[in-house]
Amino acid sequence: MENSYFIYSNEESCVEIERFHNCIWEFDNNSSLIEFGFEISKESLVLKNHIELCLFIPWLTDKSIVEDLYEKLKDAENSRFIFNDSVINTNYLDGGLKRLGVIHKFKGRGELCILPINFRIEEEKLILKIDLKNYNKHQKEKHNIYIRFSIKPIMPYISTRKKGIAKSTVIYDIKINEKRNIPYKLLDELNNKELCKIEQCFCFNILPNRYDIVFFDNESLKNVRMLEYESFKRYIGDKRVKKDDLMVVFNKKKGGESFSFFSIYAKERIGISQFSMAILLNIFCGLLFFIASVRTTPKPNAGFFNVIIDLPIEIYAALAIIFLTLVYFLFPYLNNSFSWMKSKIISLLKYLIKPFKL
Repeated sequence: MENSYFIYSNEESCVEIERFHNCIWEFDNNSSLIEFGFEISKESLVLKNHIELCLFIPWLTDKSIVEDLYEKLKDAENSRFIFNDSVINTNYLDGGLKRLGVIHKFKGRGELCILPINFRIEEEKLILKIDLKNYNKHQKEKHNIYIRFSIKPIMPYISTRKKGIAKSTVIYDIKINEKRNIPYKLLDELNNKELCKIEQCFCFNILPNRYDIVFFDNESLKNVRMLEYESFKRYIGDKRVKKDDLMVVFNKKKGGESFSFFSIYAKERIGISQFSMAILLNIFCGLLFFIASVRTTPKPNAGFFNVIIDLPIEIYAALAIIFLTLVYFLFPYLNNSFSWMKSKIISLLKYLIKPFKL
C-alpha cells in the first residue's frame, strides 16, 4: 500500500509543525484506522485569523470517513493519556461551552490550545481549515495549537500484507514529505508552494500482538508495549479494541526535511497448521489404500460407486476430518476471499438501490 503523505499550506506562508503524529490501527477483522495530529508552532500563527492546510493521502477517497477528534481531546483525561502528561488546569475559548477550543495546562509541557477543524475531501487531498478568531481574542500570550483527526479508509489495511503457508507478513513503509515521491499530478500545485516544515515526527503502529517484529529502525524505535486497554477504550470508543490483543510500536524522528518509517512484522504459522496438513495427508493416503483393498477383496468386480456406498461409517468420519482439516488450513485465504466478495456485493447493492432513494 502506498503511504507517502505530503503536508502543505494553501496560503503564501507555510506553517511550522513542531510535532506530527501518525497513529495506524490495524485489526483482525480486515479493518483499519489512522490518526493524524498536528502541533502547530505559535510563531506560525501571527496575524492570521485562519489557516488552511492540505494533507495529500494517496489512498484517500470521498468514501473515506473522516472524524475530528477535538470532542475527545477536550476531555482532560483523554488529553492526559494522549500527551502522556498530567493536566493541571483547563480554560475555554468560549466561556465553558467547549465548542470553539480549549487550553490545557500540562504539568511538564506547559499550555497547549486544542482546536476543532473543518474539512473537506478533494480527490486524494484532505483540506483542513482552522479558525483562529477565538484563539486570537482569548489572551495576549499565545500557545501552540493542536488538531487531531482520524480516517477510516475503504481498504482493509494500510500496510502491505503477504500471506504464506509458513507465515504472514505485515510491512509498513510510511513516508512524510519525501519530495522524490511526489506524484506527477501534485507537482504543478506544489511548484509555487512549500511543504510544511516538521520538527519532530511520531509514528505509532498498533497491531495484534501475535506478530513479532522482524525488522525495525534502531534509531527511531523508542519502545514496544501492550496497548493500555482501559485508557484507549475511553479515548477511541471502538469495539474493535480488545483487552490484551494489541501492541503499540512507537517510533520517533526529528530534524530533516522529510521522514520515513519502515518496519516488518511476521506471524509464524508453523505448528498446528503444518501438523494438520501432515495428518491430512496421512489419513488421505491410508484411505486410498483401504479403498483399494476393499475393491479387490471380497468383491473384486464391484464398481467404484458401489464401494463408496458400502463403506463403513469410520471412513465417512475420516472424510469429515479431512474436510474440516482442509478448511482450517485454508481459513486465512477463504476469509480474505469472503471479505472481498462481501464488499463487492455490498457495493453492488448500494449501486442498485441508489436510484430509489429519495
